[in-house]
Amino acid sequence: MSNWGKPVLTKQGLKLQAKVDAGSRMQLTKCMLGSGTLSSGQSLENLTGLITPVQTLSIASISYSENNGACAITAVTDNSNVSTGYYLREFGIFARDPNDGEILYAVAQDANPDYIPPSGTSAVVSQEIGVALSFSNAANVTAQVNTSAIATVTYVNNYVTSAVADLKDMTGATAARPGVHGLVPAPAAGATRNRFLQADGTWAMVPDLTGATTYAAGAGGLVPAPVAGNNTRYLRSDGTWASITAMSGATATVNGAAGLVPAPAAGSSIRYLCADGTWKEVDLDSAKTKLVTYN
Repeated sequence: MSNWGKPVLTKQGLKLQAKVDAGSRMQLTKCMLGSGTLSSGQSLENLTGLITPVQTLSIASISYSENNGACAITAVTDNSNVSTGYYLREFGIFARDPNDGEILYAVAQDANPDYIPPSGTSAVVSQEIGVALSFSNAANVTAQVNTSAIATVTYVNNYVTSAVADLKDMTGATAARPGVHGLVPAPAAGATRNRFLQADGTWAMVPDLTGATTYAAGAGGLVPAPVAGNNTRYLRSDGTWASITAMSGATATVNGAAGLVPAPAAGSSIRYLCADGTWKEVDLDSAKTKLVTYN
């Protein structure tokens, strides 16, 4: 199991940190992984690069403490581009010095390194590495963040946690108070048909229409389904689909019946509908001299 030591600022890193503490700005540029170990007479402070560099990592994110006294960076590594397996002993952080260009800013070593297998093996290794750095004013420190870097497990979990926290159950409206948007309530088992979500936040049954009678009013609801062939029918207030029949004209001895009036022919614009169910012309001369009174 890995056992990383505390990151040590190199001599170049100490010079750069002094510039940052004095007000200069610094940009963290990348991270590197390696397999090297210190030889006799070597020290981390004197390093200008990793001893045996193997992988270069983009910086995935940077965050700052509330008092701007520290910042934390994360990087993600996997073995997809590793051709030869190695023991991960070195971790280096690089930064851009305003005078000296890119330098090895800080380095850490692992006394009990993990083995990183080569790509193509059965083992797929992906690790998130996080490092905290202290400054008198961390606001002067930025990072060259690669927005296409792999999303880390921590990032995804934090994003999901934040998103889920914003999802709350809806609050139904009342007569005096508006509702609040949110997740709809879960419908109970069996509530699969004719249910709708009411504004009060409950699942209510949609009733069938109740037709009116001579003595009772009807009630709103789903209209009855018309059967095939009833495409010319209309819905009566008693809740039934009825045929639309043509009117029957009256005769001298038989009453007529209500219904659709006959279609007037072209050119019949000045005709009127007679009680016998036909369209007739008005005899103006006869109308002037003949008045009929019906009792």
